[in-house]
Amino acid sequence: MKRLINNIKYTAAAFCAVVCMSSCEDFLSTVPLNDIVLENFWENEAEVTSVVTSCYSGMADQEFLKRAMMWGELRSDNVTKGLINKDVKYVNHVQLPEMLDGNILPNYEIADWSTFYRVINRCNTVLHYAPEVLERDPDFNESEWLAMEAEMLTLRALCYFYLVRSFRDVPFVSEPTIDDSKPFIKPASDPDSVLNVLIADLKKAELYAVKEYPMNTTSSEISYTKGRITQQAVWSLMADIYLWMGRYDECITYCEKVIAAKIEEAEEERMSYEGKYPLIANMKASASSNKHQAYYEIFGVGNSFESIFEVQIDYNYDLKNRGDLLRAYYGAADVDMGAYSVASFIGDGAKEGNDIFAKTDIRPYELFDVEDVNQYSIRKYITRSVDDLGNASKRMSEFTNWIFYRLTDVMLMEAEALVERNDTLKNDLRYAFDLTNAVYRRSNLAAAEKDSLTFSTYGSQIKMREFVLLERQRELMLEGKRWFDLVRMARRDGTNGPMLDLAKRKYNKPDAVKSKWIKPDMLYLPIFEDELKVNTLLRQNPEYETEETISTAK
Repeated sequence: MKRLINNIKYTAAAFCAVVCMSSCEDFLSTVPLNDIVLENFWENEAEVTSVVTSCYSGMADQEFLKRAMMWGELRSDNVTKGLINKDVKYVNHVQLPEMLDGNILPNYEIADWSTFYRVINRCNTVLHYAPEVLERDPDFNESEWLAMEAEMLTLRALCYFYLVRSFRDVPFVSEPTIDDSKPFIKPASDPDSVLNVLIADLKKAELYAVKEYPMNTTSSEISYTKGRITQQAVWSLMADIYLWMGRYDECITYCEKVIAAKIEEAEEERMSYEGKYPLIANMKASASSNKHQAYYEIFGVGNSFESIFEVQIDYNYDLKNRGDLLRAYYGAADVDMGAYSVASFIGDGAKEGNDIFAKTDIRPYELFDVEDVNQYSIRKYITRSVDDLGNASKRMSEFTNWIFYRLTDVMLMEAEALVERNDTLKNDLRYAFDLTNAVYRRSNLAAAEKDSLTFSTYGSQIKMREFVLLERQRELMLEGKRWFDLVRMARRDGTNGPMLDLAKRKYNKPDAVKSKWIKPDMLYLPIFEDELKVNTLLRQNPEYETEETISTAK
């Protein structure tokens, strides 16, 4: 742990500059300038704001997003090997092919959690020092601080939730590390205890989180609300954690809060939509205009109505200083394939309809190049728009934000929770079907006009489980959700077998992969070997233990 949180004596303002809260564009695009020593810091609200900014900047870091993407997609059945170029930044051309073949070792970069703990430490630094500023700066009032505190508690909880889902047992740190002269040695905490702390923090955060930030119609001010923690973001994360924990009543409650808030938001904006849920409409199948409007607004333009929280990527800064992570892994819109491609069992026959997509589904055109043979180059996030003939328009000058939560994700969370609760008196399965079908109909225009799906077809808990899981795969493919969905399935079932029957489909030797991953511990990543060397209280995931790690732990 000392390795990942060293040199934090200066973290109070590392990766940030003092900025003004009134400028949303400056807030979200602040880039590293210099380090400010703690002893000379924390005097006024602007300095608190600068460190709050650094937390968002840390999440926009390409190494942070790389792990959010890898942890949620790399082991799933969605992606397989594309074109792995050893000269492309962010792509380890030696390790990545091994990992995509199901082989992960404790010295592989996927096991390095340092970027997440770096953001956690920045949040801890704000939570520790900012209250002192209330006494020093008369212009910094308590309500402003409570809103910032809600942001920090939520960002920290989001980071820990990723860590728990990916590694299971992780050290929980709630105090800032500001002095690297002392070794940082802390054991891993039980995952349930960590999640319970996160829930307690988020219950506080929901009380003070901002509903929306001051804005008008300019894109920079819209991004200000979509790119910062709001009350809807807090509720979405709470619903996600409750779903992971199998606490379905609470999950449903918080999903309903988000959906109700979105309906209210749509009414305020006088948004026109069909049905019960305020989803961005694709054009009707009979219309001559483009049928991919939702994709264009959500992924092409970004910061859409449906967005709840997405990290804002500063194109000018990142192009110069970091390079483009998504282009490295996902490609460049039918021109250059990235290190990932969509698994062939998903792409094969998608245009005519296959086991994943109905023939009426327009999402394959948005997700990958349906004309590819054997390897399907990725379009999602990379293309700005898709036309009715399946032609994609690539991005030219802007980076794509990374979306952590959006409305259809929350709708499908609630559907899953309803299926698992399965209260017949509350018509849970019917309500789950309505939620899932609303998402499905949006992308199946011809089928929607005929109302081809009926509840009677999916009237059992088993059938509805399959429907919801498959719709989550279709709707959220390549958004870093799929592996966590499969692990959640295994946790619920008490066995890895059924989820591995799905996950193994992309492999050339699927049974060999399944036999290796069948043990529960294999669903989680190994602890990075460098962490074991500096934190002797950490214990390696048993399935990755060697004689060396066992002796070190003793």
